[in-house]
Amino acid sequence: MRPYFKFSILLFLWLPLLSLKAQKATDNGIDNYTVWGVVADSVDQTKMEWVTISLIDLKTDSLIAGTYTNRNGQFELKNISQGNYKLRFSYIGYNSAEKVIELLPTSSKKIDLGTITLSPSEVRLNEITVVAQVPEMQVREDTVEYNAAAFKVPEGAVVEDLMKRLPGIEVDAEGKITTATGKTIRRVFVDGKEFFGNDPKIATKNLNADMVDKIQVIEKQSDLAILTGVEDDDPETIINITIKKGMKKGWIGNVNGGIGNMTRQPSAGQSRYTLNGNANKFSDDDQLSLIANANNINERGSTSRQNAISMGRGGNDGGGITSSNVFGINTANRINNKLKAVGNITYNYSDNNVSRKDNRLNFFKNDSTTYRFSNSSSRNFTDNFSVEAKLEYKPDTLTTIIFSPSFSHNGSVSRRSSAQQTHIDSEIGEMANESFSNNRLNSEGTDVAMGLDISRKLSPRGRRISLSGSFFTSHNNGTDNNISETAIHVPTIRLTQLNQQSYTDANRNASNLRFTYVEPIAKNYFLNFSYNIQRTTTENLRKTFDYDSTLLDYVRLNPEFSKSSNNLTTTQNIRINFRAQLPKYAYNLGINIAPMYINSKSFIADWFQNGVDSVLYDPRARKAINYAPQLDFNYRLGDKNIRKNIRFRYNGRTRQPSIDQFDPTPNTTNPLNIRTGNPDLLASFTHNGSLEFNYNHREKQRSLIASCNYSYIQNDIVNFTSYEDGIQHTMPINVSGSWNTNGTLLYSGALDKKMKLKFTTHTNLGYRNQIGYTRVSKESQKNISQTSTLAESLSLSYNNDWFYGQFRGTVNYSNTNYSLEHLKSQRSFRYNLSYNTQLTLPKSFSISSDIRWTANRGLSTGYNKDEVIWNAQISKSFLEGNRGQLRLLFNDILQQRLNISRNVGSNYLSDSETNALTSYFLLSFSYRIRSINGSGHGRMGRQDRNME
Repeated sequence: MRPYFKFSILLFLWLPLLSLKAQKATDNGIDNYTVWGVVADSVDQTKMEWVTISLIDLKTDSLIAGTYTNRNGQFELKNISQGNYKLRFSYIGYNSAEKVIELLPTSSKKIDLGTITLSPSEVRLNEITVVAQVPEMQVREDTVEYNAAAFKVPEGAVVEDLMKRLPGIEVDAEGKITTATGKTIRRVFVDGKEFFGNDPKIATKNLNADMVDKIQVIEKQSDLAILTGVEDDDPETIINITIKKGMKKGWIGNVNGGIGNMTRQPSAGQSRYTLNGNANKFSDDDQLSLIANANNINERGSTSRQNAISMGRGGNDGGGITSSNVFGINTANRINNKLKAVGNITYNYSDNNVSRKDNRLNFFKNDSTTYRFSNSSSRNFTDNFSVEAKLEYKPDTLTTIIFSPSFSHNGSVSRRSSAQQTHIDSEIGEMANESFSNNRLNSEGTDVAMGLDISRKLSPRGRRISLSGSFFTSHNNGTDNNISETAIHVPTIRLTQLNQQSYTDANRNASNLRFTYVEPIAKNYFLNFSYNIQRTTTENLRKTFDYDSTLLDYVRLNPEFSKSSNNLTTTQNIRINFRAQLPKYAYNLGINIAPMYINSKSFIADWFQNGVDSVLYDPRARKAINYAPQLDFNYRLGDKNIRKNIRFRYNGRTRQPSIDQFDPTPNTTNPLNIRTGNPDLLASFTHNGSLEFNYNHREKQRSLIASCNYSYIQNDIVNFTSYEDGIQHTMPINVSGSWNTNGTLLYSGALDKKMKLKFTTHTNLGYRNQIGYTRVSKESQKNISQTSTLAESLSLSYNNDWFYGQFRGTVNYSNTNYSLEHLKSQRSFRYNLSYNTQLTLPKSFSISSDIRWTANRGLSTGYNKDEVIWNAQISKSFLEGNRGQLRLLFNDILQQRLNISRNVGSNYLSDSETNALTSYFLLSFSYRIRSINGSGHGRMGRQDRNME
């Protein structure tokens, strides 16, 4: 790390001097004036970028100078002579504003105009809607914005249905959202305010699509980063949903109920139902949302929150058939000019039934391969209750205090049975081992967390100090009953039978304290210093008892399955950054110094007698210091109609081994895969670099996102695998040389002058170099897997008043080569073709249909299957303002739905298939809630339809 440290110090010293020299060269005109300020929306006070500022001479009415606001709404005009002027502020869709200024000999050389507000022009916006087509997508530096009006969805659709049609956005079967650059969405905001905390599904699966104006994918800094200006190394990517202006005048929402049945062998036991409703009141300052959802059609209305024990043993497999119930209340209020509050209460329950089969190939030396076939079925019941809040208090204009408490309690009951066989060299070769098991796990857990951020501005130039603290505690416990039988066939037959009951108690406490200081060293140049210390303690207690056939109870402590551990980790982070914020570019350069202390041990609790433990592993405390340079450079180009920006980032990150990876004592919980830790492990260090380019042409409605990412891992922690006598042994070791890179290109534009025919292409190229080790017959050898991936998606859509159609084709290609010569390349393809359409017919009828063909090639035997999924619905709107709606929905008409996936590693590949909810029909009735200031208003329903 020493060369990176020296390089960072040189840049750290050189860039400030260069920037100050450039500034001095432009400030020689002592008789000239400088005018600056900020432009914001008069409604929600958000800072406005690309506002045009014109400086006009009052006597001659001639234009003297001009500029645009930057991403923070800031502008600056330099070298202005004495005189009388007016400043004109203009932006499309807003009323223009003017301000007269007099520059006299007695005036200050630097004039701060403060905040200038612009009010939306409703008339102008309506005119634009009539004469121009709405652009599908716009790109602005750290934001990608989609216009909902450009993507028609079926009547009664929710936000998730809308998002599935957005270019560059992927929504999987479980509702997980991934952006064009590969980021996973973990939070959704509504009109810039948090909506049900860290549960994006509550928004995407419950809010109606017809209330959405725009969907914005935003690279959001943390609250502390926003307060201090010290940006996060890896900012969170969120989605912000903006609500149509006409729907902010009262209550809006929807109530829906439907019932149906499976189309294949329909019966009372195969009936399908959905009951859901939401009522929302959105305004510029306040929000209130009530949500309820119950169904058995796999529409999980929230994220499953399982505790650590249920996730580790017997948790949700994913997929399958799910029944779920969700109830929630979310509120955001501006209580007064000093205090804002956001909070939510949620309860969710799910019943998940999964059948799964897996085919895994393990590659070893000397042309040795094992084939593992497994089948499992599980039933998982989970429920969770949570409360979250955030209070933001500003006692004055200089101080901000944010308090964030949360509480959750969850429980789960899981039943699982599985059977597996492992064969040598071929699918029907010699059997190495076989096993079956039945598990029953009951667990519950409680989490409590709170955070406090205090920040105070010390000077108008940007001097700021902040103090942040947080505390988290969790307690989880569970009881696991396991009945299993394992037979190992090589070199001789050995049989192991278990009938056990285990008790697990896991506790975790974490506290964090952070101090940040920002010092302005010149105009637009800042020096940031921060110190952070975090202390984490974890205790995992496990006791396993064998069944005594004489006493008919679980009474004999089995030490082999009763390993417990505790761990203490103290992490410090010292960070120094130099930051520049200029109209055309910004950069952030610094270094992190991170001392770490780890003290851990493993033991068997109460082995000899109550209160007397047997220590298995108690090493000396480990200490380490890691250095991580940071660089972020952002350059802005373009004008009012064309926006461009280029951004380069580099950061380094350290990952410490866990206590299980350190502990050299064997973990024999799974008799076929014995895991052993490695006390000589070192921390891994990952170098991350990225280059991004964004382009947006407003008038021609063309947008482009291009990015390239690269990461290299030093001392990567990988599993060293050996296979002896029918048993797999796994131990973590350090290797260097693993790396991966990927590039993304997303382009969207119109193909015709009327801009009704839209084209999108999304290309993703990837390459991964992965190192693994394997051993057979006590000999080890390195195996490097090199995986190339290509994903290409083409989309064509057409939209007018009565018709919407979107065609999309996708190809996913993967090829893996191995350094061991006897291993064959593994190549697979996945093809998708889809078409969805919506017809708006007379008499308030609507027909929608989507059909998707999927084909898998190159997978294991029995997994190369094709499917054609066809869904369709017909709807009729009626009642005053078309508030009522009757819908007949057909899901998976051709009865072909599959759930197939592939996973590739350095010395294995695995194909899996889970059960799926196939064809059913559903007849439903829904009623739209539309009111103004609490009173029903029939015309509001018609107005909403016109807005679409």
